[in-house]
Amino acid sequence: SRIKIMAGLDTILRVMDEAVSAGLAAEGVLPGSIGLHRKAKRIFERAHIKRQTHENIIGLMCAFAFAASEENAAGHVIVTAPTCGSAGIIPAMARIMRTRLALSEQSIREGLLAAASVGFLAKHNATIAGAEGGCQAEIGVASAMAAAMLTHATGYGAHVTENAAETALEHHLGMTCDPVGGYVQIPCIERNAMSVAKAYTAFVIATDVLPIQHKVGLDQAIEAMMATGKDMNCKYKE
Repeated sequence: SRIKIMAGLDTILRVMDEAVSAGLAAEGVLPGSIGLHRKAKRIFERAHIKRQTHENIIGLMCAFAFAASEENAAGHVIVTAPTCGSAGIIPAMARIMRTRLALSEQSIREGLLAAASVGFLAKHNATIAGAEGGCQAEIGVASAMAAAMLTHATGYGAHVTENAAETALEHHLGMTCDPVGGYVQIPCIERNAMSVAKAYTAFVIATDVLPIQHKVGLDQAIEAMMATGKDMNCKYKE
């Protein structure tokens, strides 16, 4: 039922938000032999110092993406969105939508449904696995999902939402999956921050042009992603 669906979305969004909050509060070194220091809290604090500049929203998005991704690297609770390696992008976008853009909870829920639709299309018509398609299949799809989430939640129709998702995915094509030392830390955590910014940029582009002028469809981008993943040498895939 619609009530159960909305309750399920609320659960997902709550866990995402808790991961962001936990990551923002934590400091220290992440598990593993790399010795990577957490950065989310510092980025968040610096973003607030620059709250009157254009860097503020980008800094906040990066901090939120780092926070959830670092919680994943620490082995804590996250939401696979659509994978563990890309788990920081949609939580970051949801936190921005709620705090900086002041969107309603219902708008965020419906945006998450649009994100899920994009993830479903990618999973069932291509792949979301870095081992199969490279990082474009994880980070790229997550960025496309986040772009669709924001676009739909702010009231744009299906064509504009699709265009935003396509734009985000298109600019991740060819990205390899190459985690240092086998840990989902370098470059994975930074890629989450970079890709939520790309999702926001895709939203800006898609909502500032006429939908009829958009030349490439989401289905075509997903097909290209799968073809690229198949052609990619296996040493560049996880």
